[in-house]
Amino acid sequence: MAAYRSLRAVPLFRRKPAEHRAPQPGPFVVEAVAHVRNGVAVPRPHGWDRVESEVVLLPDHGARIEGIEAYSHVIIVFVLDMAADAPEKPEALTLASGRRYGIFATRSQLRPNHLGVSAVRLLARDGLVLRVRGLDAIDGTAVIDIKPYLPAYDAWPEAAIPPAG
Repeated sequence: MAAYRSLRAVPLFRRKPAEHRAPQPGPFVVEAVAHVRNGVAVPRPHGWDRVESEVVLLPDHGARIEGIEAYSHVIIVFVLDMAADAPEKPEALTLASGRRYGIFATRSQLRPNHLGVSAVRLLARDGLVLRVRGLDAIDGTAVIDIKPYLPAYDAWPEAAIPPAG
């Protein structure tokens, strides 16, 4: 870990001081880097831990996943495109526990920007195809980013969640 920290001390790029930065943009465009294949046609609330999916990269992104197979888990960022047509955009939801939570305090797909993020087991890589287990995205879903899962940054053993029930 010490060697990794020393690498972080050398900035890869320099950020402009806040007073020199341009105003943050409004809407912006992202492009898919891959899509999901798994035969799941309808979103569902449970059972994703058993689903095996293929994340099929577009040809332009092949070099960008070199070395990913060395990781046991990856993080997939994807578009919840079916939720975009939902008739309501709730600010809060009442969960099965009976407790009410703001939409950002849930894993609901009814989010303002309809983005999903899942940490999944990487089973294999075959060229442009990553085979994963546990991705809660339906067949044809656009993937907009793939990142390696790093336990030192992505897992917090002391993390707390509200009690069930």
